[in-house]
Amino acid sequence: MRALAFILFTLPLFAEKERLPGGKVLPHEKYIHAVSEKDSPVEQVYIKSKDGVYIAAAIRKPKGAGPFPVLLHFHGAPGGRGMEKLVTWVRGDTGGPMWERFLQEGYVVAVADYRHPTPMMASIAEAKSPTYVDDGVAVVEWLREQKYVDPARITAYGVSLGGNLVAHLAGRTKLHAAVLGAPAVIEFLGVEGWNRDSKTVPVNEAIARKNIAALQCPVLLLVGTKDNLIAVDEPFHDLAVAMGKRVTMLIYENGYHDFVMGPQGHAGRDEPLLDATLDALERTVAFVKKPAAQ
Repeated sequence: MRALAFILFTLPLFAEKERLPGGKVLPHEKYIHAVSEKDSPVEQVYIKSKDGVYIAAAIRKPKGAGPFPVLLHFHGAPGGRGMEKLVTWVRGDTGGPMWERFLQEGYVVAVADYRHPTPMMASIAEAKSPTYVDDGVAVVEWLREQKYVDPARITAYGVSLGGNLVAHLAGRTKLHAAVLGAPAVIEFLGVEGWNRDSKTVPVNEAIARKNIAALQCPVLLLVGTKDNLIAVDEPFHDLAVAMGKRVTMLIYENGYHDFVMGPQGHAGRDEPLLDATLDALERTVAFVKKPAAQ
């Protein structure tokens, strides 16, 4: 997989903003079920959140005692997917190659759930009770306590609504890095009155600046040109860079919403594995493996 992805695209890594080609559909079968469950069984855990709600997480570990770096993944909306779905993802059953790819790199891979936001994009800052972001914080804190985890090398990867969660998480707790795949950072930017057909994004600059100012780690932002959330993600990137934050944005031609994950088994949705999916994956691996000081 690594050789294929690097052959596909040879543009330099980690420029401030890059536009990349993509769109070729590839068979996914040879990229999944690459790690035997005998070598890395799925561990099912329930982690207590701030208010006593238990959050499901499916975990796979490399061989050995560790401590290992961690790739913590938060899926897209809605919350409350349940353990069964998390297990299929972490095993690669749906065709997405990311989880096993990181396992092969020596990472603990954790796929965590979170409560369903009500309403969907309610302001985290104005919340009167614990939110799905608190669920994310609880999972990170639990992982830090595990003997097999290197607490200084936990990377969070969020897709769609999970990306909004991880953006907040990067401001709430110390992470090694954050990866945002087509993040729905609508609430994070204080956007109101926007829909998928909007050409402009009415960012609430005061809210956006407050949230961006809290970011504590490097951020990799991935989005496709066929995803309307690009209209939200570019303002996030541009403002963050203007504020001196370490945010790299990669824009892939013909990338559908959450193409970075490849097939996820969503009913009624066409989710092919793309050449861009593999390239984004390899660049993500390189990004998270960089020393914290870089």
